[in-house]
Amino acid sequence: KAMVETGIYPDFITVDGGEGGTGAAPQEFSNSVGMPLREGVAFVYDVLNGFDLKKHIKIIASGKVATGFDLVKNIALGADMCNAARGMMFALGCIQALECNGNTCPTGVATQDQSLMKGLVVEDKTVRVKNFHNLTVASAVELLGAAGLREPSQLSRAYINRRVSPSVMQSYLESFPYIPAGSLLQTPYPTRFELGMALSSSQSFAPTDYKVSAVDYSHANPYSDTMHEEGR
Repeated sequence: KAMVETGIYPDFITVDGGEGGTGAAPQEFSNSVGMPLREGVAFVYDVLNGFDLKKHIKIIASGKVATGFDLVKNIALGADMCNAARGMMFALGCIQALECNGNTCPTGVATQDQSLMKGLVVEDKTVRVKNFHNLTVASAVELLGAAGLREPSQLSRAYINRRVSPSVMQSYLESFPYIPAGSLLQTPYPTRFELGMALSSSQSFAPTDYKVSAVDYSHANPYSDTMHEEGR
């Protein structure tokens, strides 16, 4: 809504799915915060398209993107390109020691400690990373060819199926149906976006049904007195 009102929008939006992350992240964030990349990419594409903004903004998908099929399915959902970190880190020598933020990475990948950095032989690892990248892209191209497509832009949600129950298969198109371009610019809105449109505002990221401001939140919190007492 703010983009439409101001005419100001970014060149790209990176959708970083909850599947991704870093060993430096707090455990609760890694385990519980964020929505799945699949739903996130579809949502961002549909909202931008609904506001007729997709033509101005590229979408980048990120979050456990490691295989050719990962590239294909995210582009089919609406991404223009993908970021990859985990697979590249593994090719570089990451062993998931979860020491990214302690400067104690035992493989030398995520540290500035000179003694540990010796474990990362750049001349050797650059070849591995290059090979991983090239073969991943090549596998995505093979999948496109198998589907009878010449380029990624020809992909759509109709090309990817997923199992939603032991006996039911659905295409991404069935799970995440497209909405018409510009359909969020005026009522009636597509049904599945009605609540989101009612709660959203161009002035704030907070849902508009929040009746209590952040400043007054403590007065509405039944545990606030206890927390203040413990704090003292």
